[in-house]
Amino acid sequence: MRTSRISSSLRSMLGSLILGILAAGCVTAPKPEIIAEPEPVPVVEPVVVAPTVPVVKEPEPEPEPVTIPPPPPQSLPSVAIVLDNRNPAYEAVVTELGKHFDAYSIYDFSDKSQPPVIAFRAINDEQAVAVIAIGLRAAKSAIALSKSPVIFSQIFNYQDHGLVTEKSRGISAIAPVDAQLGAWKALDPMLNEVGLIIGEGHEGLIEDARIAAEQFGIALTVQVSNSDQETLYFYKRMVSDIDGFWMMPDNRILSRRVIREILADAKRRNVVVAVPNDSMLPMGAGISFTASASNVAEQIVAAVRRVQAGEFDELPEITPLTDLNIATNDAVLQKRVVASKVQSEQEVRQ
Repeated sequence: MRTSRISSSLRSMLGSLILGILAAGCVTAPKPEIIAEPEPVPVVEPVVVAPTVPVVKEPEPEPEPVTIPPPPPQSLPSVAIVLDNRNPAYEAVVTELGKHFDAYSIYDFSDKSQPPVIAFRAINDEQAVAVIAIGLRAAKSAIALSKSPVIFSQIFNYQDHGLVTEKSRGISAIAPVDAQLGAWKALDPMLNEVGLIIGEGHEGLIEDARIAAEQFGIALTVQVSNSDQETLYFYKRMVSDIDGFWMMPDNRILSRRVIREILADAKRRNVVVAVPNDSMLPMGAGISFTASASNVAEQIVAAVRRVQAGEFDELPEITPLTDLNIATNDAVLQKRVVASKVQSEQEVRQ
């Protein structure tokens, strides 16, 4: 029995040993490690960096200035227009005024049915903002009878009649003297010496004429006269030294007889006479300078606007004009040009 237990033990041990060997034989041998070849290093292409172009920033445009339109001019007020008569020069100004004013009344003092006293009763009842007086009689009546400010025009010797007062102002009766001389010199480039005879009270005009003459290289001889006969005397003394005679609308020192005598003599001597009225051209004058009716009306309108704005006291005593009308006697001017050329040629020969 003992032998049997040993044998059993041996068999058990052998069985375990065999099982162990078999188990060991069943273990899988490790596979050999395969080392992969290193991947090739990629070739890095060189990066070409383009030169940086500086960005120039355009300056922003300045904003357009905001233009604020001026307010429309205030409508012109109602006015009364009084005139001496239906003289064409007066009528021309009235026509131009009618283009500016919507509300106005006209009184013609040549109409005997409505004398100034009666006319101004109606004008004062209308309460016109201003009275526009054209001509001397109209201006004197307006200043004496009107309750409204007065603007007068077409009066050369206004200072003789005290027309500038605390309630009245005027518009110049003549075109600007510098414009007159400038136009004259342009039409007659040989013009060198001019004579001017005028009555008293025009010191400002004489000074303006001297300044204009100097500006255009003209020698100006001025005489102040007190009568038509004295005017003729001064003319005869200066005519041999001048090539142009400048006549102003001064009826105190110019009569029809003296005007005709001066024009006839000047024509014989080839002296061009500049006159303030176109009607003198057929009498032998060479050139006329007259006030433009539209320009007179424009200055009157501007003065009325100042009255309307309460600025009457700031108006000048006499408002100057800024434009002129020119008419010529071509035959006289052409004769002057021919004579000047002949004279120049003779001087060259000598």
